[in-house]
Formats: sequence, structure tokens, C-alpha cells
Amino acid sequence: MSRAGTEGMVLYATSFLIWTMTVGVTTPVETAAGMAFPVSKSIPLSAIGKIGGAFAQFTLARYILSEWAREKMEQNEWFNKINLSFQSHPFRVALIWRFSPLPEFVKNVGPALVPTLKTRYQIMATLVHGLPFTVLWSCMGHEAAMVARGREASLVLKRLVAGITWVGIFVSPTLFGCWLKGLGSDDEENEA
Repeated sequence: MSRAGTEGMVLYATSFLIWTMTVGVTTPVETAAGMAFPVSKSIPLSAIGKIGGAFAQFTLARYILSEWAREKMEQNEWFNKINLSFQSHPFRVALIWRFSPLPEFVKNVGPALVPTLKTRYQIMATLVHGLPFTVLWSCMGHEAAMVARGREASLVLKRLVAGITWVGIFVSPTLFGCWLKGLGSDDEENEA
């Protein structure tokens, strides 16, 4: 695709958009794009595919499936708690969901089912979460290609990977866990 010019770039971005909507695991694809395309092309192409796919999935769920799903979850106490949480802190909760260890499908479709969440907050959270990781994984792929050609890995990238590892292993699950615990503590306060 990288040697097919504009057609290859359009094919990659479109394929990645569909991949994001169906498979959802984006890191290896963005890394491979960083190896195949120059970074100046892999970053915007991957961003179009990943963020476009996430938003398309959110939009389909919000405007086609949401009424049916809401009816099914109407009496679910957790759904009501999640809805109230999104109502109180829409951007913060949308961002917590984006950084959570949940599968991409849940990160995109779950908030679409929440009636109190405005679409703009989901778009902002997707951009704030998605763009930095697109840059990171595209640069990682580019760096891996350079190392494969005999160049030494850069110190900056080594530090970024070390930092993001801590975020992925400790920070994201902790934030999500604290948010979930906060949802459960509302019941405890009401019972006391």
C-alpha cells in the first residue's frame, strides 16, 4: 500500500477504519503503518482510520441501535448509575472510558447508549485519547523499521514506551476502578 501512492493511502485509511469498527485492536496496525509509510503520512492516515472508525461505530450505535439497547437495559441499576455519572461529568467520564482497559467496541458503543452524553464530549475524549497514541505507535513503527535497518533506537522513544507502559498497567485500570467504585459507593451512602 505504501508504494501505491494516493490509492494506497486511501485503501489503508479505509481498511483501517473498517478494522477499527470490526476488530478494534489498533496498536499493531498503527505500528505497521509507521514501518510502511513515512511518519508524516502514517500519523494522519492512522488517525483518520482509527478515529474515523471509532466515531463511525459510536454514531451507528447512537442513532441506530441505542433505543433497542436502552429498552433492554432500562431496569439495570448499573446502567442508571453510569448514565448519572456521564450526566454529572460528561467529558471526564468519557475520557475515563477511553483510557479504560475495556475493549474498543465497549469504549465506542457503551457511551453511545448513554442518553445524557452529548456527542461532542465523546468526540473530544476520542481525540484526546486517540491522537497521542496514534503518534506514539506510528513513531514506534518507524523506529522499529530504522532499528531493523541497523540504526540504534532513540532514547526518547525508549522513555516514551517505558512511560506508556506504566500508564497502561497501573494508571488506566486504577482510574477506571476508582470510577467504578464511586458508582457503587452511591448505594452505600443511600443505605446509611
